[in-house]
Amino acid sequence: MAASIAARSIASKTAASVAIAVNLPESFWRSLRHLNQYRLFLAFSVTIGAWAFPQYAPIDEDDLQLFLASGVLYGTVAILLAGMERARQFDFERQLIAQVGVDIVAISWLMHLSGGILGGLGLLLIVPVAASGMLPAMRAILVAAAVATLLLLLEQLWRSLGVGSVLGSFVRTSLLSVGLFAVAVFSHVLARGARTAAELAGEKGRQVEHLARINARVIQELPFGVLVVDSRGAVLLANSQAEEQLRGNFHVDCTLGHCSPYLAELWASWRREGKAQTYPFQVAQTRLRARFIELEPERQAGAIVVIEDVTELEAEAQRMKLAALGRLTANLAHEIRNPLSAVNHAAQLLKEGQGPEVQVRLCKIIEDNAQRLSWLVDDVLSLNRRDRLDQETLNVADSLAAFVEEFQRNEQVPEGAIQLEIEVGAEVGFDRMHLQQILWNLCRNAWHYCGKGPASIRITARAAAAKVDIDIFNDGPPVDAGLREHLFEPFYTTNQQGSGLGLYISRELAEANRARLHYVEHPGGALFRLSCQLSPH
Repeated sequence: MAASIAARSIASKTAASVAIAVNLPESFWRSLRHLNQYRLFLAFSVTIGAWAFPQYAPIDEDDLQLFLASGVLYGTVAILLAGMERARQFDFERQLIAQVGVDIVAISWLMHLSGGILGGLGLLLIVPVAASGMLPAMRAILVAAAVATLLLLLEQLWRSLGVGSVLGSFVRTSLLSVGLFAVAVFSHVLARGARTAAELAGEKGRQVEHLARINARVIQELPFGVLVVDSRGAVLLANSQAEEQLRGNFHVDCTLGHCSPYLAELWASWRREGKAQTYPFQVAQTRLRARFIELEPERQAGAIVVIEDVTELEAEAQRMKLAALGRLTANLAHEIRNPLSAVNHAAQLLKEGQGPEVQVRLCKIIEDNAQRLSWLVDDVLSLNRRDRLDQETLNVADSLAAFVEEFQRNEQVPEGAIQLEIEVGAEVGFDRMHLQQILWNLCRNAWHYCGKGPASIRITARAAAAKVDIDIFNDGPPVDAGLREHLFEPFYTTNQQGSGLGLYISRELAEANRARLHYVEHPGGALFRLSCQLSPH
């Protein structure tokens, strides 16, 4: 059991040491190298200085040879330590402890030989004590400062016993000792900040590397081609889709002109004018479309070229057009057959020479069905008006008042059946003909389902935030919940006389004018709301 616990303890310490080594910033090794350079300079400078100018050195003649030998030995050890640092045979912490220990002992010994604290070499202890701040444990740093302080005090005690007590020397020694502890703590704080910054930078670097791998994988797996070109038009990056689409042979410094001359022309046009042609171009049997995204705010710095294969899209769009045309044709044939049958039947009865009263009724049937066919044709023609937009600023009060007057006259709606409640001054940006078409369809439906009494239809307009809501309410039955999701579908109607295109066309025209038409649940009737944008002034 004890052996197992000891093994786990050793393993945990080893793991901690590995983690520290992994997170160790490279600047620590550079600092260790600079410390070695400082040690070599210090050892040989004090040795050469004492040998060349012995008269200026505060060293007794009996101690000069010992001082020179100590300096040479210190320099030799410094060379060995520098070689170990270069080879990095041992971990950083061990090398730093060894170097700091050598410096403290060597500098203290040289200080003792050169006259003690008064010789000035004692101040050099600040450098190795400051270097010890790179150690991760605060205890080791305090030990280094304590050892240096202890050696200072022992040297001063030895000197005071031999020469006599000098109060000034003890004061200098005490101040230097306090300074060593202060430097040790301060350097440790700085080193810990550098270590934390290095760990954070390492983590960010790993995240960036991970994201770079993800981005590269995503770019390669995109369903469209991606090219990155620089200011010269050289391709910096191309995914496999781009190579396949352009049938290109990509290599280092490959240019767009080599990959696709037409694409190079589009890129040059985009750089000059800020836009490029968006219609597709042909490569072999494939139709492609390119768009450009600038890498920097100025287009001259390069671009990301996105290449889309529109062959399938165009084929699908053509299939959808044909399918929609087929449905439209089938519904038109169905809608036209009923009134034509009624007209044909009435015409046959007229040929048989019916009485005057019957003839009047048959003529009425023919007129009604002809009117129904006319409405159907008008609705179909309205499908083509969505893109014919002539937006202008319309005064809601004036436009609605003029519409109600015209609607009542043409649809033979009695006065008072439509009530207006309008906020004066509201203006919207809308196409005049589109607005009239929408209101006409909504009011025609409202008149069909309402009670046809006074104020059976209420048109309300009010401004709200950046929009104007126009409500068309009728007192007829509300729309059933099961029918609401089909209200705006083409050719869907519950009125046998209707075409089923009115609400569909109304919503299309509303969206073309950046408005929204929807059904609003309301007690006691049916309410449709047209939300229009306020006109900018």
